[in-house]
Amino acid sequence: MTRYRLRAALLLFLVLNLTACFTWQGVATATPIELIEATQPHRVRVLKPDGTQVELENPSVEGDQLVGTRTRGSGGGFVTSDASVTLEDVLQIEIRNFSLGRTAGLSALVLILLLPTIACSADQASC
Repeated sequence: MTRYRLRAALLLFLVLNLTACFTWQGVATATPIELIEATQPHRVRVLKPDGTQVELENPSVEGDQLVGTRTRGSGGGFVTSDASVTLEDVLQIEIRNFSLGRTAGLSALVLILLLPTIACSADQASC
């Protein structure tokens, strides 16, 4: 039974660690065109003046539009559709970057929480 508890704890550590690795970070550029051409991100999040956020995959600039695809969950599956945002409606663009601080912090926290579980699985008498 303890073998499965250790596996579950390690799986939890892996899942939590992977979610902390990346975070949305705002990018300061003069225009979205510069960002898209310079970094060629796989996914961007656009903040519009009305407060709504739009996530675009494979973004590109075509004329006065920032275009890409959106993926949404629908009826137990995923539906991909084309989406666009006019450049004048772009208040801020965020891209996903690796966050060393968040990853290290979460790793340390999870290890501290897992130490008693690992110690119990190694020596049943100490539990």
